[in-house]
Formats: sequence, structure tokens, C-alpha cells
Amino acid sequence: MHDAGRSLLHLQLYKVIEVDELTNKKNIILQRTLRLYVAALSDAADEIGLNQVCMDRGIIPLTENKRTAGFARTGKMVRSPVNRPYDEAQLDTFMSLVTRAVDGDIITIDMSGSTDCSAWGQVLSRIGKPLGVRGAIIDGTSRDIDDIDRMNFTVFARGRHPGTMRGRMDMESVQEPVVCGGVTVHPGDLIFGDSDGVVVIPTDHIEDILVHAENVVSTDKWWAEKLDEGRDPHELHKERPIP
Repeated sequence: MHDAGRSLLHLQLYKVIEVDELTNKKNIILQRTLRLYVAALSDAADEIGLNQVCMDRGIIPLTENKRTAGFARTGKMVRSPVNRPYDEAQLDTFMSLVTRAVDGDIITIDMSGSTDCSAWGQVLSRIGKPLGVRGAIIDGTSRDIDDIDRMNFTVFARGRHPGTMRGRMDMESVQEPVVCGGVTVHPGDLIFGDSDGVVVIPTDHIEDILVHAENVVSTDKWWAEKLDEGRDPHELHKERPIP
């Protein structure tokens, strides 16, 4: 093999190793996150002075599966021009939000305040789940919830609406910062949702937040054990302050 060929092969191998290492790192983060709960990450954010990580209370789980964690893959939708024929290219752009997702992504969509049609449904869930998409967070509405439940997929949104987005919404951007539930979400941010709601953790704070949240959960478990033993809450707080 010529030197140029060897160099190309080595470069390709290094790239494969880098991708594998990144995938492993992401999987470890998601495993750690799913051992926790959303309130613990919220408390951890308060401890380090990271404000506004919680989406507003209007973003709720619509599906039976209410727990999910992943990394934001973002899209922003805006109203379609009035009386313009539907542009099928819009559907291609919209589908690319899901078809180009990778294992561990959570689709996060800002519908610009619209709730008269749905940005998510069973087709996108069927496309995303085999790719490893962990769920969808929609600042707007979703449909086909019964079908989505049968896939054991997770959707958070403001509510349900049976209407299609065709002719009503256009894609303004993919993989740009969006506002979802009142929180700015950047591509790659850690998203975690459970029955209490959804938190957004910026990429450069993930490790710090997880360490603090793990301590919160440890303290919560300690309190539960001591209270079950009949210990005095005031004495417990002196010994180990409640989170």
C-alpha cells in the first residue's frame, strides 16, 4: 500500500475511533441522567447559579412513557404565507429534522406559538425511533398519540391537535437555537423529561449539573430512610440539610 493510501486509512480509523468515543461518552451521560429525576437537575442548577433550565408548566407529557433523556436536535417552524400553494420542499426540510438525527437525539421544535395544527405524529415517530431518537419536545401540539404509545415513544407538548402542519407551517431553521417552553435550547443541549416536566442543560454545564444532581438524589434517599425510621426532621436538617 502506498503512503498516501496508508495515511487515508489511518485518518479513517481515527475518525471511527473519535465517533465511537463520542457515542460512548453520550451514552454514559444519558445512563447517569436516567438514574435521576428532573427535579434533582433543577435543584442542581439552582445550586450552581444556572437559572431558567426548566421549561414552563405548559410543556407536559402526552404519552404513557413520560421519561426520556437525549441531546437536542432543534427545529423552528413559522406560519406559512397566506394563500400560497403548499411547497412540498417544506416537507423534505421538515423530515430532515428527523431523518438526519442520530442515536441519542431528542427532536425539539419551536412552533412559534401556533397550536392550531400539529408538528409531530406517528409517521415521524416511526422514522425517528429506529434511528435512536429518544423522544420529541414540542412547543406546540402533537397528534396520533395512541399510535405513538404503541411504539413506546415519548412526546412532550402543550397539547393535542388533529390538524396537519401542511399549508400552515414552514420550517425556518434546523439545528439553530430555538425557544421551547420559555427556555433557549441549543443543538446538543441535554434534555431530560419526566412527569414533573422538562429541563434543558447547556452542554458546558452537563457534568457539573449531573454531579450536583447525583448528590441531591443521594440526600433525598438518606432523608427518606431516616424519616421512615421516625427521626425528627429538624434534627435531620441540622445533620444533612434538605435539598
